Amino acid sequence: MRRALILVVSCMMMGCLFTGNGLAEDAAAFYKGKTITILIPSAPGGTFDLVSRAEAPYIEKYTGARTLVQNSAIIQAQNLLYKSKPDGLTIILCGHGPKEITAQLFKEEGFSFDWAKFTLLGRIPSSSTAIVVAKKLGWTKAAELQGKPFFLGESAPFFGPLFAEALGWDKMTVIPGMRGSERSLAMRRGELQATTAGAAQVVQDEDLMRPIVVTAKDEKGFRGVPVVKDLAIKGKEKWGKWASAWDEVMYWSYATPGIPQERAVFLESALKKTFSDPAFVAQMEKMKVDLSDHFVDAKELKEITRSIAELNDNDIKEMHGVITQKYLKK
Repeated sequence: MRRALILVVSCMMMGCLFTGNGLAEDAAAFYKGKTITILIPSAPGGTFDLVSRAEAPYIEKYTGARTLVQNSAIIQAQNLLYKSKPDGLTIILCGHGPKEITAQLFKEEGFSFDWAKFTLLGRIPSSSTAIVVAKKLGWTKAAELQGKPFFLGESAPFFGPLFAEALGWDKMTVIPGMRGSERSLAMRRGELQATTAGAAQVVQDEDLMRPIVVTAKDEKGFRGVPVVKDLAIKGKEKWGKWASAWDEVMYWSYATPGIPQERAVFLESALKKTFSDPAFVAQMEKMKVDLSDHFVDAKELKEITRSIAELNDNDIKEMHGVITQKYLKK
């Protein structure tokens, strides 16, 4: 009896192994020689474009498919992906999660997708956004900005207002529509006191900028700089958590809703192999793009998005008002 039971269990285990291998082989056979369209939600030349194009040859290497890259505007790219045939042959490798999701949450004109239905694949680069202040002001801590009137520059209001709401910067004013180089110049002239920036920008303007708080812990890019959710004032904790959650969906990878599970797993595996490929790692270092300390897989990415998916109508309305209205110069 015991031998029979062991035999049955062994056969079941072997069957599972063969089934799993079979699914992987089916996915590999499907992708071989096919063309994967990579939608890029930005114009050519930006970070999202450059990272997507850098990843494309490795997707070819690890799937056996060819790739075709296609630039589109944010919202348009998501609309195209959402309406694509659910066969796993259309993907976004490097998306701007915050702007893509809020386009739907804030009901921006032109969106026709449900972000929660996309098939998550993972995330390769890391992202940590800092609030940096002009060194000459002598500010070293986030609390020092409470009660102080100051101007913060952003390309479009987003992280600045979230930081302000979490940290009690009630006299901050956002100046929108400024590129990174323009914000640096304005800080040198004394026209801006603060801005949002990534680690590469801070290194470039090290004599000018002092990071005082970040969206996510980053000991490589922002060693020792505190995280906003740990500094949020009493009653404003949710804003610190939201600021961190938004940055964790920056550069996310996802596919059309409803693609076969084995193809989603196969694409996720290709991303994971890309993340660990020495040549790709060297290329990212040359491009000064930080990689996560580990590959963020689909399961972890789903957990990261949980707090965003659980936003209720009141949360969304309040967030929309804070980001798009409250801190803008009147």
